[in-house]
Amino acid sequence: MPIEFTKIRLGDRYERPMLARLWGYKSYEAISRGVVTQKGIPDIVLFVTRIKQRSSTPYSDYLSGDQLFWEGEEQHQSDSRIVSASQDGKAVHLFYREIHHTPFEYKGQVELTELHPETERPSRFVFRLLHDQSAVDDLETHARDVNVAPDTEREAIAKARLGQGKFRKALLEEWKGCSVTGVFLPSVLRASHIKPWRVSSNFERLDVHNGLLLLPQYDELFDAGLISFSDKGSILLSKTLRGVPLPLLGVEKQSRLRHVREAHKTYLRYHRSLVFAG
Repeated sequence: MPIEFTKIRLGDRYERPMLARLWGYKSYEAISRGVVTQKGIPDIVLFVTRIKQRSSTPYSDYLSGDQLFWEGEEQHQSDSRIVSASQDGKAVHLFYREIHHTPFEYKGQVELTELHPETERPSRFVFRLLHDQSAVDDLETHARDVNVAPDTEREAIAKARLGQGKFRKALLEEWKGCSVTGVFLPSVLRASHIKPWRVSSNFERLDVHNGLLLLPQYDELFDAGLISFSDKGSILLSKTLRGVPLPLLGVEKQSRLRHVREAHKTYLRYHRSLVFAG
């Protein structure tokens, strides 16, 4: 059974065993390498982890905006195939995670933009994501989902992805300031979904309980899965923040949500399970 992506959804999180089952492998060991190819299939799959186990080769791989900076394999086994795939317009798919022992997020296809060949060390590649998962990209990708909603809701659902409209107004009424600090600066507060908009139903995209109103530093960290919150509202810090002085990020270790309603908890559990790089 070839590797195929009809059941893989952009923005969803996957463990290797789950992917192995979807692709018909007996064991996930078949896809345990960072570069996965299949005989007779031109597609290439990259599994990239920024913070690796100490026992792993310390490649310098990271995602920044819509660019992936990636070091190839030590023995250069897949270098030529990656280059030829990109040149021939064949697909290179990316699964990415911030830290080991957490699920990979499917980031979609990437295209090679730079190659820095090396002989004594891994070659360095730069890829561009075809889907940067910005608001505009999400709206284009999920236009079909939005279009099935009643006419009266379509605009509100689209504006919710932009942090505007009915969704933002409801969050301002619910929180009356930042959900963590209480600071009331509407011009800088961001209306953020707890369960990401791209994987939510249309109902969830407008549900006030699927939202937080956050100052930019909290919003960025929460959206990236570097912080989350317990059912009691206390902040949870990803291991990726170890060694990073929290005050320099504008975040306090004692931070907590000012209230958590029962309806928030399902969304918070989703975030902790499938977004938070715990």
